Amino acid sequence: MSLDLYGEIEPYLGFEEQKERLYSIFLSKILKSGAKSVLDIGCGSGEMVIKLKNSSIEAVGIDLSKEMVRRAKERGAKAQVLDICSVADRYEAAIAVFDVLNYIDPASLKNFLCCVDNVLKQGGIFICDINTLYGFEEVAQGSLIIDREDRFVSLDAVFEEGRLETKIDLFTKRGDMYERSGSKIVQYYHDIDSLKSCPGLRLKEVDFVSLFGELSDKAILTFEKV
Repeated sequence: MSLDLYGEIEPYLGFEEQKERLYSIFLSKILKSGAKSVLDIGCGSGEMVIKLKNSSIEAVGIDLSKEMVRRAKERGAKAQVLDICSVADRYEAAIAVFDVLNYIDPASLKNFLCCVDNVLKQGGIFICDINTLYGFEEVAQGSLIIDREDRFVSLDAVFEEGRLETKIDLFTKRGDMYERSGSKIVQYYHDIDSLKSCPGLRLKEVDFVSLFGELSDKAILTFEKV
């Protein structure tokens, strides 16, 4: 429920400029690597899949949100509702863009990374981003109100003990009344060392970038299958 509700409100959040900058960094890294087949884990509405496809790269997206996959397919992206650990095909590269890893709790992180390792061909790369502590404490935490003609969205995010909990309320106009949908999403802070837990993946490169704040709010990590 929470994933689909977030997928429903995502177009209203206004992060397009920051997302495009992050997408361009990922695309540049993939093009530089020479990879010709890419799995986009947590593909959302398919932006990266389409950008890779337009660059003559075979790209497939997977996501746990039916709403996101529906939108991705609607835009012409090849996507399906599937967990990374259930993927049978092998790819030259895999990516997880815009907070995907921060939705994975620390206890499940190693298993996720080893499932990524399993879908990569030998020598393949995995590129992902994580929020820095500054990104959680100074950027993600707080409240946001979005008022549209037919919808009203309220988000309230609190970061405590390495955990960001965001309460979502969506009010949709139905005639003269509003219908409320509510849920919450949880994100987790991961330090870089915690992402070295799968022995099949070697960390090659870390790039720090600032998308929202004055300091680096994102770390982009590149792994290689060994």
